[in-house]
Amino acid sequence: MSTQTPIPSAESNADGVSTDSGTETTEAGNDAQNSSQPKGNREGRYRTERNAARDELAAAQARIATMQRAEVERLATEAGLSLGSDVFTLSGNEAADYLDDDGNVDPARVAADVAAVLAERPGLRKNSPALDPTRGTGGARPKQPTPEWGSIFRAV
Repeated sequence: MSTQTPIPSAESNADGVSTDSGTETTEAGNDAQNSSQPKGNREGRYRTERNAARDELAAAQARIATMQRAEVERLATEAGLSLGSDVFTLSGNEAADYLDDDGNVDPARVAADVAAVLAERPGLRKNSPALDPTRGTGGARPKQPTPEWGSIFRAV
């Protein structure tokens, strides 16, 4: 073991070294001696937990970014684009450009960019369904009068 010469200062007591006897007298020192795990393993466990929490945070942030992008594409499709992802490729913006101060997707920003894209390229608009007015609208058939017994006897 190496011997250290204690220097009477605030750091010497914080390190758990008493200036009188040169032995550890803090509770942390007693806990380290009484615990079944050495101090290095406890620090390793904390590092492992920290790294796992960082990985979970990164995965959650990736999921949030994916959901925000999907929401922007959905809003762009509702605003009139046939393919919602065109708002990203043609405007040059990312999903973060459409977020408000709270981190929510701002529909007004999406609608403004969609309007600009459609003004520039009207062929990207959603196709309207074809409607042939001569074929009817597919509604309910008109009601047929119900036959009565008296009408049967009159027809003969």
